[in-house]
Amino acid sequence: MNLKKPKGSIKRVISSRKLIFISLILALILLSSYYELNYQQHLENPDTSIIIKNYPLGETVAVSGDVREVYNNSFILADTYHQIEVNYTIYSPQKVSTGDNVEVLGVLGTSYHITASKILVISAFDYQFMIVRSAIILLIFIYFFRRYWRFDFGKMEFRRLK
Repeated sequence: MNLKKPKGSIKRVISSRKLIFISLILALILLSSYYELNYQQHLENPDTSIIIKNYPLGETVAVSGDVREVYNNSFILADTYHQIEVNYTIYSPQKVSTGDNVEVLGVLGTSYHITASKILVISAFDYQFMIVRSAIILLIFIYFFRRYWRFDFGKMEFRRLK
């Protein structure tokens, strides 16, 4: 004879996978919203959003964007914040090409001029290649995952195929 204590309805609801899943999704949404609303207060160096609101002249800033035009010892960097496009003039001997994705750390001058101290350049080819490479890996991952696993919506769990 198999004697088991019956589970209480509250304990059954609390240990329900659906409730746990919904709670975790809700927690993820809340934490993501909090981060999105407050991350600017904890930046080490101001970015475009802070530069537009409170122009920190003479301070070190960190901006990123795409290279629009290239000159001898400078280039134009375009960054967008909430549909506001800002064109920075970056003074640096670093060799860049039009279309490159660039991150710049430097001192902000007047009229969105920045004297760069550090520059990270991701060429347009490298950026596109990274996206294509990631898409291919994602397809391979999905293929093998779907080959060995299925999602059971009734029990809200992944089941290994035999």
